[in-house]
Amino acid sequence: MPTPSRFLFVLLLVGLLASSAQARLSETLSEIKKRYDSPAAQTRDNATWLFEGEDGQLVYTVTFDAKGRSIAEGFKPVKRARFTKENALGFIETQLAPYHDSKTLRIIPAGEKYRFAGQDFVCDPNEYVVLDEPRGLLLIWSQVVNPAVMVVAPEMFHRGN
Repeated sequence: MPTPSRFLFVLLLVGLLASSAQARLSETLSEIKKRYDSPAAQTRDNATWLFEGEDGQLVYTVTFDAKGRSIAEGFKPVKRARFTKENALGFIETQLAPYHDSKTLRIIPAGEKYRFAGQDFVCDPNEYVVLDEPRGLLLIWSQVVNPAVMVVAPEMFHRGN
């Protein structure tokens, strides 16, 4: 990739991963657009941003509730793009920034059972899971063949009910 394109990608990625420390979940589309401009695709319930780099294309997706607030966000590679540890950790740090002072935030060890939004789960050995049930946060970094990081609010599990 030519140096100017690489530089622009780095700027976009830094903007995506190191923006303000406000909570991501519960933001509106207009608040997110202030950071990332207009999405590549948008419906009433979802918005998608694409970021191109030397390792391929990465996609950032957001799901909104009926009030227009974010209830789920994800970051992953598209097709054969490479999803680096730095990509995942940057997204995780941005998502967890508002929770650093939380006394209820915890990392779930592999194999441990946990509960979120009234449902029971088990942390897979290929996952990194961060939970703050009282504050409504579940973050999962899946490190399998199709890696991805997602963060969800309890409302995501109650859609359509």
